[in-house]
Amino acid sequence: MDEKLQLSNYCACFIDLLGQKDALNDQSVMPELTTEKEKNDFLNIVRQSVGAIGRLQQQAQSFRQGKQDAYSVRDQLNLEEKELYDEMKSHVAKQQRWSDGLVYYSSLDTEHNKCPMNAVIEIFMLAGTLCFLGLAQKQPIRGAVETAWGVELHENELYGAVVANSYVLESEVAQYPRIVVGEKTMAYLNAHIEAPSDTTDKLALYNRSCAQLCLNMTAIDQDGYHIIDYLGDAFTESVTGSDSIMLFKLAYKFICEQYELHKNNKNSKLELRYVWLRDYFHQHKDKNG
Repeated sequence: MDEKLQLSNYCACFIDLLGQKDALNDQSVMPELTTEKEKNDFLNIVRQSVGAIGRLQQQAQSFRQGKQDAYSVRDQLNLEEKELYDEMKSHVAKQQRWSDGLVYYSSLDTEHNKCPMNAVIEIFMLAGTLCFLGLAQKQPIRGAVETAWGVELHENELYGAVVANSYVLESEVAQYPRIVVGEKTMAYLNAHIEAPSDTTDKLALYNRSCAQLCLNMTAIDQDGYHIIDYLGDAFTESVTGSDSIMLFKLAYKFICEQYELHKNNKNSKLELRYVWLRDYFHQHKDKNG
């Protein structure tokens, strides 16, 4: 094996855009497109599939750019503080495009990166935002965050147990629009909280603070799995802010529409999933008007 490859534990979030199987149902080679109707019908199919994943990628990029722009506080620091700030913020998540989904990941190696939690909290915030935003825009996603070993064979190409495990959580456990947080990830976060603290080590304190915020942004769902609690107080205060109420109303409307649709179609499996999702929104209905 190439000795330059970095084999370590990684935290990864596997995100899947739902509904793409239906959007591409019965598709094969391109039609002749000899009439305007054929052109318009085909373009509508393209918009529902290619357009949807394009929007997801663009929204993820916009969110990440917005977080970077918000770090203007650096300009107010002295030279020594800037050096510490840059070291805290230098480790960010990487993106891997994956058909109709995305993978956001980061190495947890501390030999080369003293603040791995800076990337982990970015993954939590991004995944929760995309899930909330997807419901509001009627383009739901589901995902899972898990921790395991992995290796980057090439730049932005992650391979290993972390990819396999996060994919299994997303495809077999998440099941409906939510972000499941795996047991190994929860254990990793708790390890930061339980570790002996050195009040003089500012980098360790920053990691601990980020880990605590990640834990605060989780909740236990009805089936006992941890999820990113994007409607909770910690997430609202740290990420969505005043936009939360508007997104809540749009997302709740879509959830109710999906519930009625699956109920009328006697699709009990999907009906139950949207019942759970609706119940989650009901828990936070008062503060969102």
